[in-house]
Amino acid sequence: MNRRTILTGTAALLPLALAGCVGGSGGSGGSDGETETETETGGLGTDAAGGTGTHPRFTETSLTRRDECPSPGEASVTFDDEGVTATGCIVGKNGCTVPSLEDVSYVGEKDLVTLVVAAVEERDEDEACTEALVNLGYEARVELDGTVPAAAAVVHDDVDGRREVTRTER
Repeated sequence: MNRRTILTGTAALLPLALAGCVGGSGGSGGSDGETETETETGGLGTDAAGGTGTHPRFTETSLTRRDECPSPGEASVTFDDEGVTATGCIVGKNGCTVPSLEDVSYVGEKDLVTLVVAAVEERDEDEACTEALVNLGYEARVELDGTVPAAAAVVHDDVDGRREVTRTER
């Protein structure tokens, strides 16, 4: 009968359909301490055109995933004696997206550092993802050798496209 064929097919496909809903995620899942860190310690930094300049080099670039995400699509910047910290929230296209610090650049003429935070998909080839938009909180940190820039800009690259979300001066 056709009912048996349908029931057999449904029983075989149901676990695949639910795999992304009930399995563990690589996301922030309740831990505020999951960290991705990249650090540069040598050479000059690069300017927005990709060339080297006489400006200070980046001594630390890091991004920490945060559970807190009160204002999707927004970011704020703070300066301290050692560098710049950007805290914000980007929007991922599914449950497998995570925030990533994709680029950091410095424009010496403007004394401006720009941080590009993107929502990137991290999953195994056979892993299913929930098909819902997710808010992804982050804290990005940049330190330059010997100076703190006069201004910082944050660019988000997520489901809403690539756009500058804030520019702050000291």
